Amino acid sequence: MSSAVVRWPALLAATGTVLPWGPVLAAGGAGLATAGAMAVVPPGGDGLLLVLGVLVLVTGVAVAGEDPSAAVAEVAPVGPRRRLAARLLLVLPVSAAALAGVWVQAVLAGAAPGRGPVLLWVSLAAVATAVGAAAARSAAAVPGPPAAAAVLGAGLLAVPLLPASVTGLPPWDSTAERVAWALAVSAVVLARATRDRAA
Repeated sequence: MSSAVVRWPALLAATGTVLPWGPVLAAGGAGLATAGAMAVVPPGGDGLLLVLGVLVLVTGVAVAGEDPSAAVAEVAPVGPRRRLAARLLLVLPVSAAALAGVWVQAVLAGAAPGRGPVLLWVSLAAVATAVGAAAARSAAAVPGPPAAAAVLGAGLLAVPLLPASVTGLPPWDSTAERVAWALAVSAVVLARATRDRAA
């Protein structure tokens, strides 16, 4: 069976059977639990817990960057980028459902999250997927979720330490620009990590 005749239902079914769902569900649950703490902390801590909740749940998206190609190829032999698309189609709805839960918890805690958590999720999910792909293909073959947690956690700690002269530069001084940068850099990393080496 060539990749040209493998239809999406078959590819999604084959991918779903080999995808490690445990880390995806665990990350979603941990994100919900983190956001749930907003109900018991002082109002000043709501924002940080909301960010942490989103960060934790997107680490599960890094699973999509991994590529159990041997198992999938037995049923649906397709290229690495199509396999990546199939994994994202399966993983992102689960993570988005957890994000909805985080958003609802923020509202119930009296916060007004607006679209901020959604934009943060879009950015971090893209970065987590790219980190997962790069880590899984590295010499150490590091699992995606721990690698994403390390990178995103380091970023969370580093950003507040950057001077305003850096964070306020025109190329990334707005939320839209930062989201665009995250998506662009992640796309470059994914394009490199998912090259078809057999081609």
